[in-house]
Amino acid sequence: MNTSVILSYAFVYFVLLIVVPFVLVIFTMTCIKFFKTSNVENVGVNIKLNPEKIANKPVGFFNNLNNIVNTVAKGKYNILYGTSMDSIVDIDKTDKPEDAHQHLRHCHLDYVVVDDNSAVKLVITDPQHNSPENNDFIDHSLAEVGIKVIHLAQNQQCDESLIRNSLAA
Repeated sequence: MNTSVILSYAFVYFVLLIVVPFVLVIFTMTCIKFFKTSNVENVGVNIKLNPEKIANKPVGFFNNLNNIVNTVAKGKYNILYGTSMDSIVDIDKTDKPEDAHQHLRHCHLDYVVVDDNSAVKLVITDPQHNSPENNDFIDHSLAEVGIKVIHLAQNQQCDESLIRNSLAA
C-alpha cells in the first residue's frame, strides 16, 4: 500500500471518529442553549412576604363559609372548591358511561361541604356558572340523594342561618 491510500484512510477515520462527534456535540449544546425554558430572572429586587398587608383584609366568600362551617362543628367539615358533579357522584351501569361522565363534568359546583366520612352535606353553587338545564339537573339529582343545594349569585352575601340550618339537618 502506498502512502496516499493510508493517508486517505486516516483522513476518513479522523473525520468519522473526531469531527462528526464534535459537530454533533456542538449542535446538541446549541439546541439546549436556545430551546431551554427561560427562567424568570431576579432583576435585583429582593421579595419577601408581608403578612401585615393581608392580615385584616376580607378574602372572600370562601373564608366566610369556612368560618360558618367551623362555628357549626370545629374540624368536622372540609370544603371543596370549584369541583364538578362528576367528582362527587357515582354512576350506575349505563349504556354510554362516557356521555354520562361528560355531562356530569359540565355541572360546575362552586363549594361542596364534606364531613369527616367524605359524605357530601351541602352544595353551594352560582347559577350563572351552569346552564339552566344543568342547574335543574343538579337540584333534582342531589335532592334525590338528600343533599341540600344553595344557589348563590356572585354578588350575593351568604345567609349564615341558612347554611347553619342546612348543615345541622
